Amino acid sequence: MGKQLIITEKPSVAQDIARALGKMKKKEEYWENENYIVTWAVGHLVTLAEPEDYDKKFKMWRLALLPVIPEGFKLKAIEGSEERLQVIKKLINSKEVEMIINACDAGREGELIFRYIYEFLAGRKPVYRLWLSSMTQEAIKEAFSHLKPGDTYELLAQAAKCRSEGDWLVGINGTRVFTARYKTLLSVGRVQTPTLAILVQREREIENFVPVPYWEIFAEFSSPSGSYRGKWEDKEDRVWEKDKAQTILDKVSGHNGEVAEYKEHKVKEPHPLLYDLTELQRDANKLFGYSAKRTLDSAQRLYERHKLITYPRTDSRYLSPDLISQVEKCWHMLAECGFGEWVKEDFSPEKALKDKRVFDASKVSDHHAIIPTGEKIDWESLSDNDKRIMDLIVKRFIASFYPEAVWVHRSIKTIVEGEKFISKSKVLLKAGWRAIYGKEEGEEFLPAVKKGTEVKTEKVWIEEKETKAPPRYTEATLLSAMEGAGRFVEDEELQEVMKDSGIGTPATRAAIIERLIEVGYVERNGKTLIPTPKGKELINLIENIPVPELSSPQLTGEWEKKLNQIEKGNFSRDTFMEEIKKLTVEMVEKVKSAEDQGEREKMSFPVGNCPLCGAPVYENRKSFSCSRWQEGCSFTIWKKIAGRSINRLEAQKLLTTGKTDKLYGFKSRKGRKFSAYLVLKKEGKIEFEFPPSRVSSSVS
Repeated sequence: MGKQLIITEKPSVAQDIARALGKMKKKEEYWENENYIVTWAVGHLVTLAEPEDYDKKFKMWRLALLPVIPEGFKLKAIEGSEERLQVIKKLINSKEVEMIINACDAGREGELIFRYIYEFLAGRKPVYRLWLSSMTQEAIKEAFSHLKPGDTYELLAQAAKCRSEGDWLVGINGTRVFTARYKTLLSVGRVQTPTLAILVQREREIENFVPVPYWEIFAEFSSPSGSYRGKWEDKEDRVWEKDKAQTILDKVSGHNGEVAEYKEHKVKEPHPLLYDLTELQRDANKLFGYSAKRTLDSAQRLYERHKLITYPRTDSRYLSPDLISQVEKCWHMLAECGFGEWVKEDFSPEKALKDKRVFDASKVSDHHAIIPTGEKIDWESLSDNDKRIMDLIVKRFIASFYPEAVWVHRSIKTIVEGEKFISKSKVLLKAGWRAIYGKEEGEEFLPAVKKGTEVKTEKVWIEEKETKAPPRYTEATLLSAMEGAGRFVEDEELQEVMKDSGIGTPATRAAIIERLIEVGYVERNGKTLIPTPKGKELINLIENIPVPELSSPQLTGEWEKKLNQIEKGNFSRDTFMEEIKKLTVEMVEKVKSAEDQGEREKMSFPVGNCPLCGAPVYENRKSFSCSRWQEGCSFTIWKKIAGRSINRLEAQKLLTTGKTDKLYGFKSRKGRKFSAYLVLKKEGKIEFEFPPSRVSSSVS
């Protein structure tokens, strides 16, 4: 019997699988025993070919050459992946290998990574699918007992290819037509552009906001049971005319009041749902100021390297009932890892399974919520970032099996000379799950007063305030807006679809935010995200042409609806692609035929001033160059330096301060990665600056 070749998405996963299968010998490029060979990709090794790979004429970004719509999509190796592909090809074609096991990440993107590699290498051997949601040895062994033929996931692969090819058509043609039409590099895309539009719309609301003054009226009352404060209310709790507020103040001052109503009731607050990736990113941003990417990177390490949590790129916040044994194992493990105080009680599987806020198989698709795996936590081995994220996940897990918190709500309605004052308070009676996070007391308790009690009005006062503009988005609130983007869509059916999908996916939203920053459309200021002038003008331009399918989440909603239907076999891949091609043609023609109303000048925002002649430096497709280049000024910052892309914000910093922050990801001629500062020297030269142990070297 021949061997089975297992292809994983990452080296670390290959190592974990090799360890689980046992008796594996480590070769330079793979692991091997008498039954299996385990090798790996490094994420995406193969991608869709560029337009110039079909025809060299497409190297020129000319309006006359658009749209670019290939009859059939070609694949190409990503730069730097050729060596790894040759290793995989040799193993696939080995006479020893009888079948292939796709062990890439369990989801649409993981399926695409494997399919592109296998198709590019012209694989012909039978394929089986390994579906992993946890990287523990036990989970890996269990998954091998449930291998399925690769064809079982054919519809998932079709949806993945539709997403990839559709994004290529819209992104490539959109970016090229806007760039060629307006003579400045303008990156557009199905997901990043509507995300930018959300930020720009909020910025417009802030810029156009005019504060309106209003007045609030308060009174201090004393009763036999104690004193309390009330706020005037009549349908709303603010007055829009100062004279009216003064009239109410004069009317009630010096007059006693009467308790017209006293209410006390208990409110049960159920435990929060378990984490999906987006909720974890939101909490980490609110509590620690972490970017979505920083949280994702940390969660990925906890999953892959430390084996402490289940698959993090999930959009589910529930568990399926078959996980009850793992949950019980986690509960007992946490008693030994610093949480003994919170897991003292024995875990009751029967009781836990009854909680539909935790166990609901109907709300679990590819992956369940993020929970600990049950592996013992070695806190000392974790970085500070990873400790904080792990602590969030553990506390949310424990809280999910605690009883509800119970609050006591009290309210008093006091009438003074016919004017109504409302008082409210809530106090935590039973902490329940809130004990895990530290007790929250709530407000000071109102005194218990009987209806009809006469109270003395000790004092009355007015506070002048004004309405506030809506706040700018933080990463936490933008993630919420992306997740709930259906509210930006008018079509009710699409709203329903986008309740479950939104803009992007939990796995891609962090990258979308980083991409908007990289291309100079958005700046990060602490937790706040602010659209730049370039970002705002791009959305203005798209709206004025108009190309609403690019700036509205509607396109994403329609795509997600149809991609989900393709996965279920209810929609045709061919029909989907024909619709996207038609949309692409229409988009390109709209931009080509749009009237020029000075947008070219408006879109040309300089990056800074030339250090040689003082003229503005503008961004183009390959560089940031002096605007006097036709007059002979040669100053240029290339967008690619030592294998690393230089973005607009980095170029701005270099021009304004003469030195970038420390940049990572450069590659030497021998292929070694290094980090350095870029420094602007005399005569416009740009050099690397290394720590004191290394010397500077020129890059220009």
